[in-house]
Amino acid sequence: MAIGQSSWLPQRGSLMKLSRLVRFAGSALLVQLFPSPAVQAEQLLSEEDLQFESEQSSALNSSNSQLAPLFRELFPRLTNRQDEQVKSDSFSKGKQSFAKKSLARNTRKNNKLPLNWVPEPVAKRAPFLKSPDWEEIPASNDFEQADLQWEVIPQSDVLLEAEQIQKEAALNLPMPESFDQAQEMLNSLMPRHEDYLPPLRLGEGVPTANQLFEQDMRISAFQLSPFRGGDPGGTGNQNYGMRFDIGVKDWLQVSAFASQADDPLYAPIKGLNSQPSNFWESYGGAAQVRIASDGNGLYPGSPGKFWNLALAGSLEVWNVGSGGCDSFNCKGQDTASPNIFNNSGQRVYSRNVIGSVALPFSWNPSSRWQFSISPGVSFLPETQGGAPGQGGEGTFYGNNTWLSSGALWRPIPELELFSSAIFPFGPGTNSFDDHLTFSKVPILTGGLIWNLNPRIALEGTLTNGWGATPATALLALPSANQVGYSALFRYTSGAIDTPQLPLTPRQFSLAAGGLTVNTALIPPDGFAHLWGNADSEGNLFGSVSYSLSNIFQLDLYKAGYFRNLMPVGGEPSSSLASTYASDRGFNWRVGGKAVALSPMRGAPLWTSGKISFGRNNDPASYQGYTFFESINTWEATSWLALNINPKFAWSGVSNPWGIGFSGNFQLGASFQVIPEVNVVASHLKATNATFALRWIADPETTFLDLYMSNAAGLVDMGQLMGSKDIRFGTRVTTIF
Repeated sequence: MAIGQSSWLPQRGSLMKLSRLVRFAGSALLVQLFPSPAVQAEQLLSEEDLQFESEQSSALNSSNSQLAPLFRELFPRLTNRQDEQVKSDSFSKGKQSFAKKSLARNTRKNNKLPLNWVPEPVAKRAPFLKSPDWEEIPASNDFEQADLQWEVIPQSDVLLEAEQIQKEAALNLPMPESFDQAQEMLNSLMPRHEDYLPPLRLGEGVPTANQLFEQDMRISAFQLSPFRGGDPGGTGNQNYGMRFDIGVKDWLQVSAFASQADDPLYAPIKGLNSQPSNFWESYGGAAQVRIASDGNGLYPGSPGKFWNLALAGSLEVWNVGSGGCDSFNCKGQDTASPNIFNNSGQRVYSRNVIGSVALPFSWNPSSRWQFSISPGVSFLPETQGGAPGQGGEGTFYGNNTWLSSGALWRPIPELELFSSAIFPFGPGTNSFDDHLTFSKVPILTGGLIWNLNPRIALEGTLTNGWGATPATALLALPSANQVGYSALFRYTSGAIDTPQLPLTPRQFSLAAGGLTVNTALIPPDGFAHLWGNADSEGNLFGSVSYSLSNIFQLDLYKAGYFRNLMPVGGEPSSSLASTYASDRGFNWRVGGKAVALSPMRGAPLWTSGKISFGRNNDPASYQGYTFFESINTWEATSWLALNINPKFAWSGVSNPWGIGFSGNFQLGASFQVIPEVNVVASHLKATNATFALRWIADPETTFLDLYMSNAAGLVDMGQLMGSKDIRFGTRVTTIF
């Protein structure tokens, strides 16, 4: 397979000892990039390298056509590093720079390319490639006065010839003529088809033979839920899950996971006076080993081009509770509701050790299609309630053999559509209804994956599955087999990011956000974003966010208290306030913000989407809601930015929605005026406005807002409720 050929697999390298070849080619590239007429650099190749070159020359003569695409891939992905003061008269051994924030800030402030260039890590293509070892060059007395001149090192057939390096075809880019041009080129490189890893699972239940490469790590967070609240009401029976996948070797992947659900059963159980509480908590680990492939991989141990076969297994702890109460306001009351296993009228709780084994096979007929099939076994308990003092055993699921299959279609690298099915064969079951009748049902899933870039992905599915771990993934929603949804966020550490130009100081201040109307900008990759807020009526909130990418910001934790809220307009604002903004309630939220369009990448304006989840921990409520936003920011002039911010809250009380409008007016170098209004279309009497003055203490790190507002608060649902009292408040924001 040619190295540049498209496939499902990221391109890795063709030889196990290519690190030295990369060092050769890196030296030749430096020679050709910036010739100037003063100082000559000493030869960078060691005697060991030259001996290696001689030994491998004849063997690699025939491989030049394959090496060229690899070098063509490597060189455009050069990155740079600059020390605080570039006054040294020699070069030290190069190391990979992970100080991204420092690099971005240095580049933005100095608007020039640093002197030290090192190849960017390409572990997704060749994990065995190492950083070039730069040898120290004796200092020249007139180093600081003279321009640098690179002298061509002795060439061999192993390397691309100097003329070939200079050609536009070799780099697929014109050669830069200045530091500014080189910087612009580096920032404009976009991810390729091969940079997007295929999914490890089709939904939560169907494994594939796809695995992470060595040292890759993936974090997934998701929620499973029916569309309606069922008998408990609210937003539905949520099952929350998180999974960590790590590539130990190219052929070995290990995983850790956890999930929890604590809502009462969805459908009312016939013959019981009150609805039983239901508690599922799972955690454990898994491993997957590639045991066979088609042999057309790029190097020993790499995945096959056309098909792969793996062996997967999991060992888990499954805590199951039925009856009593698992809600915040009555937790520990074991007689609050009956259980589904016996007639004791009290809580039954069991800790079960469960597991699964699967044999996934994946076939890639083309770069756009993949088909997977997997037989498997899930080991689940047959009964619950048999422990002493729990009232006697009752029927539960039992062990199940099953067969799963699925198809994945990738029309473009950013979009993947898939469908999958699990067919249980018994002897156990995987579903029960409102009569507590257990049965076997197929678990069907269909969905799409939106790859924002190779690093960040969002997944949405329709499914009747409700289990969130390998052993429980074949289980349907307890008490009702019906279709629900799953929403998943996925982050792959170290994958290629979406490039963009550095933000200006003005854009950094816009990335700090608005108050009750959001902005579409986020800080660049690797920046933390913190703020704290208090107002005259007692509201107190704080937020911690982190940019996992140039286009995605994760809201790690946003929490605080609403105080003394007197909503305007009557219902539904009164019910929303008592449920989600009560005085005694500690509110917490998590979520994320994704940038779809940006002028930094050629669009006329910024467009983002944001979603958050959370609840009010007031014992009288303990209810949650989901908040959706579409955010658009247009820099009309250098001193005026306009924002349009549609927003929608999905809750068990009502679903308010509205549109926020705001402007940001720059007043000199240190101040901004920010007027905002939220038109609550679902309840016009709840429309609210805010006026703020922002002091820019530091153009890129620190901002202080003073404001007056009749919104209930700055966080999510507070933006869609009006307050009878005018609130005066402050917010301090820092980005670093």
